[in-house]
Amino acid sequence: MLRLTIDNIDIEVPQGTTVLETARKAGIYIPAVCSHPDLPPSGSLKLSDIVYRGSKKFTNDADAITASQILHDGCGMCIVRQEGNGELISACKTEAKYGMKIITDSEDIREKRQKKLARLLASHPHSCLTCSQREGCIPLTDICPGNVPVNERCCALLGNCEFEKVVDYVGIAPETPRYQFNNLPKPSGDPLFIRDYNLCVSCGRCVRICQDVKGVYALGAVINNGRLIIGTVGGPLLINAGCKFCGSCVEVCPTGAIQDKKKPKLKDNRELVPCISGCPGEVNIPLYLRLVAQGRHREAGEVIASKLPLPSVLGKVCFHPCENYCRRSELSKTLNGKSEPVSIRMIKDFAMCNSALTPLRKPEKKSGKKVAVIGSGPAGLTAAYFLSQKGHHVTVYEKEEKTGGMIRYGIPRYRLQENILEKDIARILENDIEIITNATLGKDIFIKNIFGSGADAIFLSVGLSKSKSLPVPGADLDCIKSGIEFLHHVSANKYPPEQFKSKHVIIIGGGNVALDAARTAIRLKADSVTLACLEQRDEMVAYPEEIKEAEEEGVKIINGNGIKHIRQSQGGGCSVELKKCTAIFNEKSEFAPTYDESVTEIITGDEIIICVGQQAGSQILNDETVRSIFVNGTIKVNHDTLETIFNGIFAGGDIVSGPASVIDAVGSGRKAARSIDLFLGGDGIIDKDIIIEEKNMFIGSSENFCTTGRQPAAYADIETRKCDFSSVEHTYNEDVAIVEAGRCLQCDLRLLINHNPAPPGKFLKLTYENIINIPYEEGVIQLLDEKKNVYFIKGTDNMKKILEEKSDTDKKAVFFTFEHDPMFTKRESELMQQYLQKHGRMPDGGDDLDELF
Repeated sequence: MLRLTIDNIDIEVPQGTTVLETARKAGIYIPAVCSHPDLPPSGSLKLSDIVYRGSKKFTNDADAITASQILHDGCGMCIVRQEGNGELISACKTEAKYGMKIITDSEDIREKRQKKLARLLASHPHSCLTCSQREGCIPLTDICPGNVPVNERCCALLGNCEFEKVVDYVGIAPETPRYQFNNLPKPSGDPLFIRDYNLCVSCGRCVRICQDVKGVYALGAVINNGRLIIGTVGGPLLINAGCKFCGSCVEVCPTGAIQDKKKPKLKDNRELVPCISGCPGEVNIPLYLRLVAQGRHREAGEVIASKLPLPSVLGKVCFHPCENYCRRSELSKTLNGKSEPVSIRMIKDFAMCNSALTPLRKPEKKSGKKVAVIGSGPAGLTAAYFLSQKGHHVTVYEKEEKTGGMIRYGIPRYRLQENILEKDIARILENDIEIITNATLGKDIFIKNIFGSGADAIFLSVGLSKSKSLPVPGADLDCIKSGIEFLHHVSANKYPPEQFKSKHVIIIGGGNVALDAARTAIRLKADSVTLACLEQRDEMVAYPEEIKEAEEEGVKIINGNGIKHIRQSQGGGCSVELKKCTAIFNEKSEFAPTYDESVTEIITGDEIIICVGQQAGSQILNDETVRSIFVNGTIKVNHDTLETIFNGIFAGGDIVSGPASVIDAVGSGRKAARSIDLFLGGDGIIDKDIIIEEKNMFIGSSENFCTTGRQPAAYADIETRKCDFSSVEHTYNEDVAIVEAGRCLQCDLRLLINHNPAPPGKFLKLTYENIINIPYEEGVIQLLDEKKNVYFIKGTDNMKKILEEKSDTDKKAVFFTFEHDPMFTKRESELMQQYLQKHGRMPDGGDDLDELF
């Protein structure tokens, strides 16, 4: 360790630390453009032989000595003075030495920095940064108050730009040349990112992170005609250059030379890692994909299970909304016109089938609180799991003989094998959760009685366990069955194949329940299965893969038809008369189908299964409390907390949302667990992120990364799978899983990138300690009240004197800001105009309007 002084502050740092790093550790700001805390110094940049800017190639024409000097010079913005020898040194290149005394700010340092900055601004648009109308200006709009040509304006990052903040801090020297637009390429043919070489200041950050940190080498640099030229290697586009589209270059670029296409710069995790924000279970998807790609399958399973109490179940049946947000699909659309997101659900399935989870940790202490969960479907089991982990005593009431709800009794076994379900439920019950089965709300149990027996909170997750009826003539005939009850009977082995006598089955409905019923009928040895629905093929509610697999198995789908009536056939079956549906929704997007009654078709069958919606079991309405919160088929709650109007009663899952997916129900259970824990006096933190040590951000190059397509799932032979309820889909093998996981863009690693410290805030406390450091120089001061509202603007030839006077006499002044400017009357006028435009009046200290104009 060694000691040195920067701006009269004593600092101790390890040997080998640069002066810039030392200052940053002490919170002392030194401006820098080429330097970045996560990158090697600019002098270490490795030059390429050729780079592309659009279609133009640039070769490296500098000798080694010239190249080394240009790279070593960098931006030159971080110069400071070393006392004793009086030299100006580069803080980023100078190692701290014992006893050093460094000064970071003085008039000659500022002048030197402005000269260095002028060199960068000569090739970067900066008219907006000197415009008096800049505050509140929206860049790149048609109307510019200063009439600046579009090509000379700043980019869409104005107001959120690192380079802009450096410029503001250093100041633009009066002799800075006007920017001349050079019409450099603006490649836009890549997915996800756009580039504009007119905005590049040749800091080399993007190249250094791409090469030295990421190991991808898609970006490169050459020295051509004495200038450092940044571009792509291997071709004009990032796709040609082997880019992995991780976004790191965007994150470190100090200007708008590389931007996200969606927005000028993505600002939060929801935008940066949309798959996580699109997952109701909040799973760290990129992390477990990365672990699978590295062969660390058990760790991947632990990451998944830390958020999902039903991880193996969801590996099989999750309808993966996360994949709708996967940014990899943008890459595949550009290359082949197809949306091919990473197969996230299949990799989850692989991870859970190839990992043995560690036993659950028991909560360190019990809370003494009791929670009743009514309904053991995915929402109820999820809430029970997390609440028991928080130390609460949980009792789950289930109306059936076994737990699981719709995932046990509504999902066919060819999609979800019973042993998978039992494995997940067994792990949940490791938490000493009490289970009471054959307990129906409104018949065997009542909310008042549960509270009376000592429950502190209740979570209603009773689901929608009944099918809706079809309001058409003949809907009550003996040949009619309901879809939910049909699937329940099959799953509960109350309807074995040998007892299924129907040979020709008609399914009414176009959702997932309808497809499940149709495919189940196929496995019960029906000779034909016909599905009729209102929707056209592209409007069907069922998931596309379910439709495709059903048709492969022989299900005939008749789209665009409603039911006119159902009649008993003389042979014992039923006939269904269809009528053409011309529209499903009205102009208000309300469900209001219209028909052409003249276009009809008759289909016949032994059995008709109605799958046109779900509803709650009627028995729950026998409970007085439920009856008072049950409105239009669902329980009404505060959607932020899932609490009902009754204190301590929460509800979630399908009984609140209407029919939804398993992962949606799990998300609802997580939200309920948070709210209930808070209600019971807890902190609402129901899980902890699994911390996996990330050795570095290296991802490496891959020749076929962009062109590698989505790995298809393997399926059982069509004729074989129709014979029984064995799994249709096969889990990825290890080789395929690793390839597919490797397609992930690893967007989350962008969040690990640090940022250069911002210049100190404009506003300083109006104290003697702060005023003493202000120079006796020309400039403009602004005074602010306790709410940081500017109320006084004054140009002066002695800023320090005015501040000293105001400190003694102005009780309203709490904060101040100052700008050194020899042409202080001009700057004062600009600030006055901005204030007048914003407030419609002049501030204190300002001249009258006539004099201003």
